[in-house]
Amino acid sequence: MSRLNRATSLLKSSLPGRAAADSGEKKPPGRLKRMLLWLYNPTVQAGKDYKDVVIETGKKMIKKPVKSTIILTFLGTCTYLRYFNPTLENYRDTSLYNHHKLLMLSWRVRNKTSDEFVDTVRKLDREGRLGHQSFFLFSVVYSAHVNTDLCEFSKTYLSPRWSGYLDRVVDVGCLGKWYYMDNAMLDYDINQDEWK
Repeated sequence: MSRLNRATSLLKSSLPGRAAADSGEKKPPGRLKRMLLWLYNPTVQAGKDYKDVVIETGKKMIKKPVKSTIILTFLGTCTYLRYFNPTLENYRDTSLYNHHKLLMLSWRVRNKTSDEFVDTVRKLDREGRLGHQSFFLFSVVYSAHVNTDLCEFSKTYLSPRWSGYLDRVVDVGCLGKWYYMDNAMLDYDINQDEWK
């Protein structure tokens, strides 16, 4: 009889589901449960890690308040500059608005430098030659040699040398303002030639 009991117990232990049920062990979780645990465990661990980092950072900020104030001021300033960094659409809107302001004046009253600057910008925009480059904290609008959207050949042959980049800068923008445009429109309704 003992041989028969051993054989049946050996047979039962070879079956995967029966052995776990007879021995009192837990059945392995299903595929969905394993996938949820696979997603849940790293997320909880990452949350605990971030909590520890915030607590340690708070303790270091209390120990060194001057350094933490400088760092927070720098980060806040960079965030503010990035939020108000102007885009090419803003530049087009500003140039169009200034163009309409100049059109409301007689040609005898307009400032020639303002008129020439706005006309140059509007001409570059019509030709599709205005380019925009954002440097995270400020933006630069430049003039391209040709409309690169319409070209079928490679743009690498159209890129100028590094020495020619500063000559192509049309405007520089920061904090929602375009500085060359604002400087050109400073006295747009005063004709300097009228007083000569």
